[in-house]
Amino acid sequence: MEQFTPTYYQIKQSIKKKIADGKLNPGDILPGRVALSEQYECSWSTLNRAVNELILEGVLTAEKGKGTYVSANAAKIKQGIEPVSVWFCNPYPSVYATLSEMMDGLRNEANDRGRAIQFIDNGNAEAPANINGYIVITPSEDQVPFLLKAWAAGQRFVVLNSDFQNVPFSCVNADLYQGSTQVIDYLLDKGHQRIGLLGLRDGQPNYRHRQDAFRDCFKKRGLPFSDDWFVGRPENLNDAHDLFSDWVDRHPECTAIFAADYMSTLTILETLVEKDIEVPVNLSLFASGYIPFESLMRISLSTMVQPFYEIGRMAMARLLDEQFDRGTELLPCRVIYRESINTIEPGAEEASLHDGQSIHHSNPARD
Repeated sequence: MEQFTPTYYQIKQSIKKKIADGKLNPGDILPGRVALSEQYECSWSTLNRAVNELILEGVLTAEKGKGTYVSANAAKIKQGIEPVSVWFCNPYPSVYATLSEMMDGLRNEANDRGRAIQFIDNGNAEAPANINGYIVITPSEDQVPFLLKAWAAGQRFVVLNSDFQNVPFSCVNADLYQGSTQVIDYLLDKGHQRIGLLGLRDGQPNYRHRQDAFRDCFKKRGLPFSDDWFVGRPENLNDAHDLFSDWVDRHPECTAIFAADYMSTLTILETLVEKDIEVPVNLSLFASGYIPFESLMRISLSTMVQPFYEIGRMAMARLLDEQFDRGTELLPCRVIYRESINTIEPGAEEASLHDGQSIHHSNPARD
């Protein structure tokens, strides 16, 4: 029975072959995506997926206002050597917002050694039959049995951007527990004893690390907390916006929010603007990741930044050096303290609650 090859993959291979044959050279600009979709007789979305994956692989580069062109990295790749397979097995497309930095690290380490990479994104589809020699990005806790079975069968791989206890395979990740502990301890030191943790995802170890850090910080200080302060994030951003908006309305007692990831940061910022809740006058906010439009904001955001590029390079180095049994390596997050956190004076939080008023809805500048 002949195996079906997806159209987007055929397009990727066609463009790669043109580069290998010298029909496309580093710096050459490709036709626009609409023109390419007509050339390959496919939908725009199919063509877009092919091009975006080639960008992640470093074969192509896109610049706003210039177009898409063949990357200079293409000249580094040794021909005739199998590319390293990078399997993105997370079902959430929004993770792409942070995927590019990891891919930069993976690609640069591989390219410096004369190797190419091929990006495999099958989301909820069936896992590859054999993941020997793969980088496996962001597997969930539900996928651990599959990884253990593959390891037992002799397949060797490196897990990136997830980590698990008591597993034999190598994991490279950011130290999200320690980074989140720094954030929560800082908020508590600033007098915030009611903190929302918004944007969690079930079954993903990185979000579990954030919750564990939150609980441990409160327990260490003997402070009560509510599980209702933990808020998930639907994949649809409109649904996430509605959920966050409702949560803010129902929890006026919370004086600070820690956004669990980049997309949650963007969503809660939009929500607060719509509600005319000013950061940090009405509500303190600790973000995750770099916000591209932050220079346009009135205040700079405190944020926890994961070392995506560095963990990407390290994971690829482990794979190419065949260091499959090195255990788990956690690289520290960078916690940046800026202007988006207010100080709650001792007793002010309790007094506000006894008065039946919301701290974060009281704006002296407007009252």
